[in-house]
Amino acid sequence: MISKIKLGHMASLTAACMLAFSAGTLSAEETEFDGDDEVHFRSNNYSGNHSQAVYNEYLQPVVTAIDYHTRVIYLFNYDNDKLIIVDPLTSINGWPGDIPLQHTAVLPEGDMIYITSDNTENHPSYVIALKVLDIDWNAGTVSLNLESLMAADNPNTPAELPFVEPVNDVQNIPNWLIGRGTQIHGNTLLPYSDFMYMTEFTSDRVRVVDLKTNQLASVDPIAIPGYTEQTHGINFNRSGTVGLGTGYFFDNSVIDVYKPNRETGELHVAGQIMLGNEKRHAAFTHFVYWLDERFAVTASMQFDKTSLTPDTTKRIIPPSVWLLDTVEGTATKIIRHTKRVNGRGVFRSPSDLAVVNGKLYLAEEDTLDYNFGEDGYISVWDLTDRYNPRFIKRMKPGHELPQGYSVAHTISPTPDNRYLIVASWVSGYVLKIDTVTDRVVKQWGPEDGLVQPHGIFAAGGTR
Repeated sequence: MISKIKLGHMASLTAACMLAFSAGTLSAEETEFDGDDEVHFRSNNYSGNHSQAVYNEYLQPVVTAIDYHTRVIYLFNYDNDKLIIVDPLTSINGWPGDIPLQHTAVLPEGDMIYITSDNTENHPSYVIALKVLDIDWNAGTVSLNLESLMAADNPNTPAELPFVEPVNDVQNIPNWLIGRGTQIHGNTLLPYSDFMYMTEFTSDRVRVVDLKTNQLASVDPIAIPGYTEQTHGINFNRSGTVGLGTGYFFDNSVIDVYKPNRETGELHVAGQIMLGNEKRHAAFTHFVYWLDERFAVTASMQFDKTSLTPDTTKRIIPPSVWLLDTVEGTATKIIRHTKRVNGRGVFRSPSDLAVVNGKLYLAEEDTLDYNFGEDGYISVWDLTDRYNPRFIKRMKPGHELPQGYSVAHTISPTPDNRYLIVASWVSGYVLKIDTVTDRVVKQWGPEDGLVQPHGIFAAGGTR
């Protein structure tokens, strides 16, 4: 039995206040906006002691990931910069086979790891629960026991994505996004509950795991027409009273708003927030990051129109950052696009973002135009005034980032907000960035055995 995950502190705002707007698409403004220092999720039993060599009841300095290519599991220790690589096919009894891995999650105590996999001709997509029996960072070994193998569908299940094709030479439709079967992404933990959520962005299903039983929950799957299609994770505020779902596909311009039931795991629709309006809007969002109980930020990735763009749309707003107000149900563009690498705007498609110590970090990746993976950047912004972010710098390959670095894809802050762990599945790097100096203080890369790291998750976070 696992006690209820308690992350963060109870909110002063009530759920009723948070969900004051009615269901339906709400208007948004395209002006400027920004905010308070963010306090990251913490485990209530966190002791501040990171000297433990193996897991115990305290928050652990563990970050998990998988490798798309080699299909191994990575465990990083951000305190002592250690790395453990696990080949599950040869070291975990009951592992289902040579399956393509996708995302990870790890509980704050570091004693449970969850891995998701893609559907294949011979295997369903899985959610795999692993019990951590022992970690020896100095020896580079870990003992993992397969607690549960949850089949989420049947083998050879195709992706259920809308047909889309390019209509100009600006917005590409890359094969990496549309060519495979079921994929389970976006592992997120619901604070003050026993539930973990994942989403099949390739369909309209939200998957829910009961962490008490390590089985799919009684409410699984959740499919809500008009809401759960092409979602990449349901991201919850610290009190677990509001969840925001992204629109992770072309021409999806809304953020879905849910009220979760922390006792049953159900999701109830509260409304939608549009990034712009019917004539001018941003689209294709990967993640949401909460600033506090009311406000969150998201970033759009789409450059221009596609065959899915409605006739009523005059313009797709290119990659930009938006502030979401979940009380008013509005979105405000706070960082606009730039066409220059040194410009004070969003340069590449921002797949992920994090806000720590009053600064906004954007993982800007090069994956949606016609020149895939040529570069990738991490931009840093002062968010003291959340309506008017101030550009600090853009970290570049061969300078602040490793030579040949490309596609900064996912950012996972450590729970004390001291470090950002950033993964690039294209160039094969995982970076540890000091948020005080905004410098890379440790890199793991091809020389350490990394090939295509993905699905990074720091213990103590919720996603």
